[in-house]
Amino acid sequence: MSNPYATPGEHESGLPASDCVAAVRGLQVITAALVVGVLVFMGITLVLNEGALDGSPDIVSWVGLCFAGIVFVNHLFIPGFVAGRILNAVDAEQLRNADASEKFAAVMPALRIRTIVACALLEGAAFVNLVAYMTSKFSGNLAAAAVLVVLIGIRFPSMSSVEFWAQDRIRGIEARF
Repeated sequence: MSNPYATPGEHESGLPASDCVAAVRGLQVITAALVVGVLVFMGITLVLNEGALDGSPDIVSWVGLCFAGIVFVNHLFIPGFVAGRILNAVDAEQLRNADASEKFAAVMPALRIRTIVACALLEGAAFVNLVAYMTSKFSGNLAAAAVLVVLIGIRFPSMSSVEFWAQDRIRGIEARF
């Protein structure tokens, strides 16, 4: 269902189409690059280990698995905290008086940082687990890396998720006094 009040060049959300497309495309490229980097290294580790999955865990394996757990928890909180700090710096009065494009531009840095920080945390833990798999051939590290890659994929930004996030944050900032 289309928005009868949207002007040409606006999405149903009221955000400028060109701004949304450019922002989403940039975030998608960054996220895809992080996933591809891990997948390529995963392929290299599988080739180097000749697909062996029968290794027993050593100290490096356990460190990698613990690191994956810690990073999983941190990726849920740290990006939101960093984005919140950026959004708190946005002046509510200026945002209320801005047009749709300026509103979108005001909240996008927070989304960019949030996405990059969350995905980079997961990517780093995936690499640590792949290195641990390379040294020990323990399948648990390979599985942990695969789960972390899936989590990065889950965070892959779509047009609708970016629009929803931006509109939600804009409404929240405008509601401040």
